[in-house]
Amino acid sequence: MARLAAGPAPEAVALGDSLAAGWPEPDLAAATGLTTRNLGLPGDRVQTTRWRLAAMAAFPLRPRLAVLMVGTNSFADGDAPEVIVAGLADLVAALRAAWAPPVIVLASVPWRAAPPGRSEADRLALNAVIGDLARMQALRLLDCDAAFRPDPATGLDADRLHLNARGYASLSAALASLLRTG
Repeated sequence: MARLAAGPAPEAVALGDSLAAGWPEPDLAAATGLTTRNLGLPGDRVQTTRWRLAAMAAFPLRPRLAVLMVGTNSFADGDAPEVIVAGLADLVAALRAAWAPPVIVLASVPWRAAPPGRSEADRLALNAVIGDLARMQALRLLDCDAAFRPDPATGLDADRLHLNARGYASLSAALASLLRTG
């Protein structure tokens, strides 16, 4: 919470898991053109991001933009796509109630090494329902699969889950493009 109390109020915020937390603030600021605060936290699942938002809602922020990048841990833990998307819908509602950002970007779950019991088809099915949620909720969808073409593995660290500098550069370019055209 100290990150919210320190310095000027951000015009953009990023929320989510380790993939969000690892996104360098200077890259986010360059992609958005706004002062940005990265509020991602490694290990977050969809519901823990929502709980953290409830605690942060006391801070009177009014960001113009929020980027949500969360879901890979819920996916890896075996949550059904419908459960993850219902949690994302609740998170979006809580975000709108707390800070009312006029623009919300929802990121799909990027390619990763398949966790035990999950397949690439499972991840693609999850991303399809995330895309449906984005359309139904008037969110902008950051399509991580498109951002990392042609070879998503080149944007990943050796653990085949977390993004490397090249991955964040690709994601930042895709976010900048999305915001310019959206």
